Amino acid sequence: MIRRTLLAAALAAATLGVLPVAAANARACRIDHYCTTTYYSDAALTNAVGGKQEDCDGTTRTWGVRGPYQTWYESPCF
Repeated sequence: MIRRTLLAAALAAATLGVLPVAAANARACRIDHYCTTTYYSDAALTNAVGGKQEDCDGTTRTWGVRGPYQTWYESPCF
């Protein structure tokens, strides 16, 4: 019984170790705010691979792809 439990735990740990990590989701832009999200392919934030811009009038523009690293900026509309 203990061997089965240990085997199951080892298999679960091995499975979790090889699953790909999904890109982080951007925060939601608050109403009456301008938001910009930029996605990068590296932790040093040197290679931008995509982005999303949300304007005060509700217009949303995206480009490229989502990367695993991101910066996020939010500013109130005037």
